[in-house]
Amino acid sequence: MLSTRAFFFASLFLLCQYVLFTQWYQCSPRAPVTESMSFPSPIPLPVPDTPPLPAVMLPADGDVSDPPFFPQRRHRIAVATTYSPHMDVYMSFAWTLQRVMDRKPFGGTVEVYAPPFPYGFQTIVERLGLYRGVVQKPDTFLDAMNDNVGDGGIDIVVLGTCEADLKSAWGESLLSAWDARDPGHKFSIVCLVHNGPENTPQGTLESFSRRNAIRILTISSQCVLLPTPPISHFSVISVASTHRRSFLARADNPDPVVRSAGYEFIPVDVYVPVLDIPLSQDKNNQNSGRFLSNAVIQGNFDRRNNQGIFTDLIESMAEDPQAWGYLPLDPTNATAAYVADPTLTELDEEPPFRLWLVGSGPQPEIPHELANIVQIHSRLAYSDFYALISSMDIVVPALPQYSAYYDTKASSTFALALECNLPVIATTRARLSYTHIDDDRVVIKRPAFMSEVDVLRALRTRSASHFFQKTATARDSPAGKAVEDMVRLGWARGAEDSVEVKRRVWEANEAVVERVLAGDAGV
Repeated sequence: MLSTRAFFFASLFLLCQYVLFTQWYQCSPRAPVTESMSFPSPIPLPVPDTPPLPAVMLPADGDVSDPPFFPQRRHRIAVATTYSPHMDVYMSFAWTLQRVMDRKPFGGTVEVYAPPFPYGFQTIVERLGLYRGVVQKPDTFLDAMNDNVGDGGIDIVVLGTCEADLKSAWGESLLSAWDARDPGHKFSIVCLVHNGPENTPQGTLESFSRRNAIRILTISSQCVLLPTPPISHFSVISVASTHRRSFLARADNPDPVVRSAGYEFIPVDVYVPVLDIPLSQDKNNQNSGRFLSNAVIQGNFDRRNNQGIFTDLIESMAEDPQAWGYLPLDPTNATAAYVADPTLTELDEEPPFRLWLVGSGPQPEIPHELANIVQIHSRLAYSDFYALISSMDIVVPALPQYSAYYDTKASSTFALALECNLPVIATTRARLSYTHIDDDRVVIKRPAFMSEVDVLRALRTRSASHFFQKTATARDSPAGKAVEDMVRLGWARGAEDSVEVKRRVWEANEAVVERVLAGDAGV
């Protein structure tokens, strides 16, 4: 009798353990299933006048870990803008919309209303399959909004550059169109913003907020848990947090009229526009043993610290031109330029260093010493632009110290580096402002007390001895150890790491689109 009772209780104990384990396993968080994800072999992006490439393949359905379930309430989305720039942002959003709705049971349609794309961007749209339809003229948008105000009508309007679009005649026209619809066929506004909230027309924003009909999408930083977080865990930084803080302040405004607008209930999400730029096999097989020889500063020329970079580079070249692959200056020539060491060629393992400035706006004056080192490219066709950027070794942000790009503006530089599988130099401050690149697999972590030129020299020579001697920094100090760690890790990063970080961004973007289609609250 005793052994039977013992057997009974032992069996009961084991059964309880099994049930508890099953419940724990089902409820515990698990890493996304990515082993089965299939991506195409990288292909070179040809320059214009070559036959178009087939659209870049996307991960097959089911390859990405299942997102949370959001019931789809919207099915016809108009991506519209009156503003010519930023097409790489809103067309990226159209691409994600198509991708998400293609796998929905009831599908949906995307239509784009925008000015003609400059610099041959339509070629990129076609090659990457960003949009399957024909881009309509923006002056046909309001007619499309009002042609059908019932079932099958446009139920989401994505404004590509909201700061400009709401200031245009569209702002009041969209309010009138919203008011004219019956309660069962209202539409919502999704505001893609590129700057802080002070640039968005508050009157129109407040009017849509009172109607519970607007959502803010910022394009810098996201709420992501990094798999190997070196700095932070969950962060909503930069433009997104600036909007959230501004809205909460307005919600607490002493003016009861402003307070009643419901600012605190405006959803704020983050969508990071990262395209799937096809790269050559050579670029994806970076040799970590190569000398760093090509660095690029991308962006509007008058919004980058180009003169500071020039000054630091001239100083470093004077200290040791050979470290950069150049001969000393001719002391008899007051306007001499550094000349590459003739014993080095582009085919050698140690080519001379070159700095590329790629962007727009007034071109900076290049000091005569750097005439053979600095090259400027402006107003390139997008195919040439991506091909040139992809041929670089490293991206240098060159953001001014007090730049709004850390707080209220979104810089395209960090997303571009990720698109082109390039490592980017970034301080802790930059990593906290652009959390989608806050990952050592795609970032060169620059100690803030070290200039970008000193970083480039240390990475090129694989030694920071010059920096320690110049600054008397102790190698065993926290600062010295940070420099040593940076040099030890080197500058080269694997393409597969960039692809994995991009996948994370795309998954987060798809989750944002899911919430948009469901009308769910933002972060």
